[in-house]
Amino acid sequence: MIRIIAKLFAVAAVLSAFLSAAPLSAQTVAWISSTGNNADPCTAAQPCGTFATAASLLSAGGQISCLNSPGIIAGVQVLDISLTIDCAGVLEPFPSVNGGILLNGSNQVVKIRNLTISGTGGGAAAFSGISVFGSGTLILENCVLENLAGGTALQIEPNGPFNLVVTNSRISNSVAGVLIKPNSGGSVTATFNGVTIADNTGGGLKTDTTNGPVRVDITASEITSNSGNGLNAVSGAGGAAMFNIHNSVIADNGSAGVQANGTNAAALIDATLLDSNVAGALAAIGSGRILTYGNNRIVGPAGSGFTGTASLQ
Repeated sequence: MIRIIAKLFAVAAVLSAFLSAAPLSAQTVAWISSTGNNADPCTAAQPCGTFATAASLLSAGGQISCLNSPGIIAGVQVLDISLTIDCAGVLEPFPSVNGGILLNGSNQVVKIRNLTISGTGGGAAAFSGISVFGSGTLILENCVLENLAGGTALQIEPNGPFNLVVTNSRISNSVAGVLIKPNSGGSVTATFNGVTIADNTGGGLKTDTTNGPVRVDITASEITSNSGNGLNAVSGAGGAAMFNIHNSVIADNGSAGVQANGTNAAALIDATLLDSNVAGALAAIGSGRILTYGNNRIVGPAGSGFTGTASLQ
């Protein structure tokens, strides 16, 4: 993973140097197309071919739109400004130049709607679909991250405060679904609403607070058929690793449904079905805590069971 991150930043440095050496006039909307040309001005009449080129033309807060499916796009799409990507198409990184979308700006706000990032075409063999190493906010709406055979689909490792909001999206068939692990100085507050995290060959969603605290709220979501733990909160010296889980399904995962690992790891679970997880519905280890509101359902092995209760108000 360290080598992968180093390669990503090397690509980011090259692209940043190129973009700073060739400043272009700012515009509020930039257009891309699967047949676009990066030498063109990214207008509807003359679209460009990559998100990174389109972003270089945008004023802060601008939008990248797609005339058709972005198709196969080469290279890591390094974005360091606030912007919106509204693109009802499939981003397949070019097989010989692996990479998805990398966010490394400071306090940037990025909204991505309707986009599928897929490794089906052989790209992204050693990279995540979306990687975060800066600070700010990422909002994913109606997105799909899938088939990333060599990387975590959504990798959140910010170096400052970061907000993550994922709604009505699917994260599936990758090495791992979601990793939230702040770097030094980072912290994460995350919300997943109406999200499916399924069929990943590793775990579904893991948090790691070695360097900074993480809070994750999960509502009306399905965490199913991942080969590892469905949800895994690992606490470290950086602070609390906290899950709040409501009205969701956590089923058929290859290890525990929900694991809380470490003194500062905890999960509060409400109105949720934990069904047929291989190592049990729950695993509280290393003084981790898993609390129930008394209205959950467990089918199959319970694992370590709940460590306590929380009262309904």
